[in-house]
Amino acid sequence: MNAKERVRMAFNHQEPDRVPIFELTVTNPILSQILGKKIEGTVSGEQKAAALRANMQGRDARRQLINRNIAGMLEAYEKIGFDMIWIRPTEYLTPVYMALNDFIAPNYLFDVIIEEFEPNVFRVTHPEWGFWSIEKYSPLSNSCLNIQDSIRAKGVEELERYIKYLETASIEVEGNEPIQDGLDGLRLAVASDLSIQGDLFICGNADVAFPTFQPFLEMFLLLMMDRPNIAQKYMELTTLGTIKLLKAQLDIGVDGVIGGTDFCYNVGPLVSPSTFRTFVAPYLKMIVDECHKYEVPYIKHLDGNVMPLMDILVDEIGIDGLHSIEPPAGMDIAKLKAKYGNRLTLVGNIDCAGAITGDSQDQVLEEVKDVLKKASPGGGHIFASSNCIHSGVHYQSFLTMVDSVKKFGRYPIAI
Repeated sequence: MNAKERVRMAFNHQEPDRVPIFELTVTNPILSQILGKKIEGTVSGEQKAAALRANMQGRDARRQLINRNIAGMLEAYEKIGFDMIWIRPTEYLTPVYMALNDFIAPNYLFDVIIEEFEPNVFRVTHPEWGFWSIEKYSPLSNSCLNIQDSIRAKGVEELERYIKYLETASIEVEGNEPIQDGLDGLRLAVASDLSIQGDLFICGNADVAFPTFQPFLEMFLLLMMDRPNIAQKYMELTTLGTIKLLKAQLDIGVDGVIGGTDFCYNVGPLVSPSTFRTFVAPYLKMIVDECHKYEVPYIKHLDGNVMPLMDILVDEIGIDGLHSIEPPAGMDIAKLKAKYGNRLTLVGNIDCAGAITGDSQDQVLEEVKDVLKKASPGGGHIFASSNCIHSGVHYQSFLTMVDSVKKFGRYPIAI
């Protein structure tokens, strides 16, 4: 059985030959050890800074970066033995508004001026509309954060001006060079997976543009209460932009779609379930429904305590999978399996701050076996960490985790 077949059976709540294995991202130091060479990887400060600099140099540099990193990620995932990979078309592009490492693509403001006005500090400006953001890269923490932007600096009037841009702009995927370059990375993955041993299950990216990691988040949260029409218009227009990019990915032939926007923290969601139902759920459902038209599963990544939103996500929005099911936030994969297991594929959830950060291989083995025992019987489970393989993960413990899933995750589960 190949990887694609294995993952599809998991989403059909059937038992394949073994539990599929996946990671949302793998940190650069581990990638380098696996590959024996350096790539910038994905979803890291180093990658984002590399994308900013490549886009400063021009289209050729951007395309070289995309091709090098996508090819490197495919090679690394094959060597590790993963069954599924997540590729975001906007990963190496630089729109004006960027959220942490999850670029908000629907603004389509890619015709920008990028200046590194201090070492590792970048200003991204759209010359026509004047929107701007400042990104700061920290090599020590491997983060590249949006520390200020024109909406945060100028207030609600600037957000209204941005909404006006979204209303009047001609948002097209065809003929948009940056977007097409990003999609070429996804095309490379979809075309290449046929020649890769294991035939990877390729996931694209689409999610609501809720500004969790944007500097103007606080203002947006207040607007939902004080001026809800502005907040809803923002969500509506950004989602329409997302749908256009999503359709392009679905037409390329992705096997699944993952959304990476967070809106929970350890004690619960950023907003109440009723507010979520009003301002987020309808737009996320538009994305999920579009995936279902193509018979493609949608996996929602959410850190933190998601429990207050679970019924909305499963019963009203109709997500097909949930990642990452974080144990320190009170997410119990056994309880989720019992309540939603026949409707929802669980993607998780060995604690990424637990045994895999240390060098006790016995502890790693025990954590792996515990997750498999709770979540894997009957299918509907894809093994992953509770977030990602970050820079604090011990290399040998990571290998032990993967090898243990391959050994003890064979069906029927007998632990």
